[in-house]
Amino acid sequence: MKKASKVAFIAKPLAVAAVLSCACAAAQAQSNVTIYGRIDAGVNYQSGVQIGSTTKTGTQWGASGNEWGTSMFGVKGTEDLGGGLQALFTLETGFNADNGTTNGGTNALWSRRSYVGLSGSAGTFKAGKDLSSDNVIWDIDPTGQQAMSTSTLANGRNWGQTNNMVSYQTPTFGGFSSTYMHGFGEQAGSFTNSSSDGLVLQYQQTNAELVVSYHLLRDSSGNYSNLWTSSKELIVGGTYTIDQIKLFAGYENLRAPTATATPTTSNQYWLGVNYQYNPALQLIAAAYHATVNQGYGDSNLFMLGANYSLSKRTLLYVSVGTLKNSSKNSFTIETGQGNIAGQNMNALYFGVSHSF
Repeated sequence: MKKASKVAFIAKPLAVAAVLSCACAAAQAQSNVTIYGRIDAGVNYQSGVQIGSTTKTGTQWGASGNEWGTSMFGVKGTEDLGGGLQALFTLETGFNADNGTTNGGTNALWSRRSYVGLSGSAGTFKAGKDLSSDNVIWDIDPTGQQAMSTSTLANGRNWGQTNNMVSYQTPTFGGFSSTYMHGFGEQAGSFTNSSSDGLVLQYQQTNAELVVSYHLLRDSSGNYSNLWTSSKELIVGGTYTIDQIKLFAGYENLRAPTATATPTTSNQYWLGVNYQYNPALQLIAAAYHATVNQGYGDSNLFMLGANYSLSKRTLLYVSVGTLKNSSKNSFTIETGQGNIAGQNMNALYFGVSHSF
């Protein structure tokens, strides 16, 4: 009896340990966490660059980072909750490979995304921080929104992030899906001050895609007072693929009805093509045209590029472009504000992008 009791005494904790081990293994099997990222760096050349605060310009050579695509580091994961429901999260920060600094906010640990959510048969809900809803323009931009792209003639209006956001994405029905995002302004006494709203409608098939995006970005008074930072934005565009050729066309309208002494309307149009010469080499050509009201006039951007994939994760790239500004427009060829009005610019960048 004593021997049997001793055996039972030993067997019980072993059985418990075995059950716990199986439970932990099952829990681990239901969860998935991935570390991912991209490093993009190379050489950059620009002409017509403003020298300090003067009205003089010159050429500039430098190390490049984020011209082809944003360098980033992220962690994402899912957990199976049963019944087709999943919990999900993403933490992602952007950085400059040439100097190691973060971008998208000097005090932001996760400068691009930091959200948690639930996903199931009824759709996907997220809360936290995410790229703004109008970033869907990536899908219909011939360059994939490089530094020379749809963002150039919009001063970066269409590639921001949304803080304090909640979003809902519907399931896909016959190729159709939609997403709604709200960014809380968190201003006492007002629901709209410093807030944002975005609605995206998408239709995707094997060889075609259509996108409609409407994005509202309000200032601290709840108004649309600046074309590039607090405005109403409508984007319509699509792509169509024929064998090795992918065609792009799009339109972006910006309106700031309460702006004073500055432009209140901008219209941008673009056409482009990607040609997959072979499995490794992709050729890019794109043209962008913007008209800004109140006498600011027209600006045009033309660019050519090539991507050469050394593997599924590593590619070489080169892009060259020219920007023609009207006498009052001050767009900068690689996206940004502060160029001299009427200044034309040229740019060339090349480098390597590695994803992991």
